[in-house]
Amino acid sequence: MPKKIKVNLKDNSYNIWIGSSIENNIYDYFKKYSIHKNILIVIDEIVFFKHKKLLNIFSKKYFPKINFYRLNVKESVKSYKTVKEIQSFLLEKNYSRDTAIVAIGGGVIGDLAGFVASTYMRGVHLVNIPTTLLGMVDSSVGGKTGINFKNKKNIIGTFYQPKLVLVDMQFLSTLSKDEITSGLGEIIKYGYLSDEKYFNYLIKNYKEIYFNNANVIQKLIYNSLLLKSSVIEKDEKENSLRKILNLGHTFAHAFESDLNFKIKHGFAVIAGLSSSFYLSDQLNIINKKDLQKYLSLSSAIKVGTFLNKIDNKNIYKIMRSDKKNIDDKVRFVLLKNIGEILVDVIAKPSQVYSALDKTKKLYL
Repeated sequence: MPKKIKVNLKDNSYNIWIGSSIENNIYDYFKKYSIHKNILIVIDEIVFFKHKKLLNIFSKKYFPKINFYRLNVKESVKSYKTVKEIQSFLLEKNYSRDTAIVAIGGGVIGDLAGFVASTYMRGVHLVNIPTTLLGMVDSSVGGKTGINFKNKKNIIGTFYQPKLVLVDMQFLSTLSKDEITSGLGEIIKYGYLSDEKYFNYLIKNYKEIYFNNANVIQKLIYNSLLLKSSVIEKDEKENSLRKILNLGHTFAHAFESDLNFKIKHGFAVIAGLSSSFYLSDQLNIINKKDLQKYLSLSSAIKVGTFLNKIDNKNIYKIMRSDKKNIDDKVRFVLLKNIGEILVDVIAKPSQVYSALDKTKKLYL
């Protein structure tokens, strides 16, 4: 049975539905939540071809105007160039304010389509249908949109909440092992943000995702989104509490930028989590016993040897341009205990370099 989470916000509340085959009722969802039926579907080209049968649900019988805008997805498409191309298409097809943009794909599609939806005609409806595990557990919810600029990830963007999020686990059947692992990066992050009970459940059960265990997958997606939603409800635009969702991400975004976005986001997050734990140890925020406990999960998921290609000084240079910084100082989100997160922590460059060196050795 599908599970529902309501994201209760002051002005832009919306619902998330999580299940299998929920796409079959797409028109009912649009009708139930009063979503505009003139739609542009911005979609990953691979998803379009792999799930043609599933996508037949978008019928002109129900939608008076419907077009697909297919993209060959890579991080470089998150650019002003692509935004202009989609906006030009919308104008050519005479889309007005009674439009809904439907994002079908992973995080790149969601970030890009969300940015277009937030800016076209000063904002049109947005529906997120994530097709990757990473998109399902994180990027499709929360209202962050963005494009990359000057080799900086998501440096240009908006906060723009979707009208509806539909998480259909059917899409997971065609994902590669690397895509599943990438999604696990965000899932385990939520394990550290949660409590001891869920953290232990995650350690025992995370491998079930690779065996397509529907019950475990639904629980992990649901718990991740429930936690994220509860944070967003208290801090929609990342003024304070929402910063905890960036655990491991100061390192992760720097890894991605340094390697020209040629690694999957979730891989960078997993390594970034380990780096943040080593930094917590450097700053005496955690002890050696807890360090090993926290690393037992992040180090169990192999991310390859991409860390051997990074330069510590360049990583720190990239960190200095992170959009979360204040007063030109690098700010870290660090773990003190499971469910206890410190934000805006400042560290010396030498301590960051040490954490990076230890992370490299961890994944040899």
